[in-house]
Amino acid sequence: MKKYNSAMPYPFARAVEANGFLFLSGQLAMNAQGEPVPGSVEEQTRLIMQNITDTLEACDSSLDRLVKVTVWISDMAHFSAFNEVYRTYFSDGFPARSTVVSQLAFGLDVELEVQALA
Repeated sequence: MKKYNSAMPYPFARAVEANGFLFLSGQLAMNAQGEPVPGSVEEQTRLIMQNITDTLEACDSSLDRLVKVTVWISDMAHFSAFNEVYRTYFSDGFPARSTVVSQLAFGLDVELEVQALA
């Protein structure tokens, strides 16, 4: 098992590699210092997807190797706006996905957690 530590001021790994899979910690719209970056659902989703892309690349993987995504949104009213941005990252088909409505940390509107092939 290999752990990719986070540079953020929180006690979690960016990702853990185990048995050929990468498990990424939940991703909110945050900058490199771990500060929340509020904005529209579309802006939050783009930043999160960029952060996921960066983490996967640091682990020698990529978005096309995602197998499962769990999405948390603060309100189902954001579902359509989230999907408009999300779909642009997957031209060769989508990974399996679940979506849950929940109150999120820092008052943000979107959180993603992904598993990918290493």
